Amino acid sequence: MLEVDHLSAGYYGSVVLDDVSLRAEAGITLVIGPNGAGKSTLVRSLTGTLRPIQGSVRFHDRSIEALPAWRIASLGVATVPERARVFSDLSVRENLQLGTRLAIRRDRRESEAEIIDSVLAIFPELSSRLPTPAGLLSGGQQQMLAIARALAARPRFLIMDEPTTGLYPSLVRSLLVSISAISRELPILLTEQNVAETAPIAHTVHLLETGRIVLSGTSEEILANETVRRSYLGEAVPVPSDGGI
Repeated sequence: MLEVDHLSAGYYGSVVLDDVSLRAEAGITLVIGPNGAGKSTLVRSLTGTLRPIQGSVRFHDRSIEALPAWRIASLGVATVPERARVFSDLSVRENLQLGTRLAIRRDRRESEAEIIDSVLAIFPELSSRLPTPAGLLSGGQQQMLAIARALAARPRFLIMDEPTTGLYPSLVRSLLVSISAISRELPILLTEQNVAETAPIAHTVHLLETGRIVLSGTSEEILANETVRRSYLGEAVPVPSDGGI
């Protein structure tokens, strides 16, 4: 569905993302890595806010790497940017209405109210906050709203950039349950630093370090990898005996 081939991107002549290739189809495709690895640069390159230096991005067999962000969104690629960028002065309902506009423009079979009701079914905590300015929501509620607004556009593919950043552990677990449920209906590309919590819900995991994918596999394979266990899960991996010397 989303194919990335030999993609390189960066800023002001500096390469941040170097020769990245991956496929994202059904379920959750997870890109993990430390801060500064290039995860957000990857998201910007896929969603049209950053023009790649080289390589290709194809969505449903259509090249999109040269398209502007609004055009990529109109094709059905929705993005939840890092740190829940909601419109603080607008109410929760008004934020959701912004999402519905693209869906209704593309297909008028659903009404605005029907779309909003459907996304509130995923995040019922927002139902009582519809008149509330989004800026007054908690961090977790703002992240729910950012995801709900993206879903209100009725996308064909969802890209999420580090949605658990800054959230309490209990909120992280609750949010990931919702994301996992969404992935049963909608393919998701997810970037994260939180490996322990997010890898178990993913179908495919790619480890991005210094702009390059250095390891790929199923979630089970990645979580069993000694480098991942030591560097990202904080586990002490036994060192092979050298004969007692």
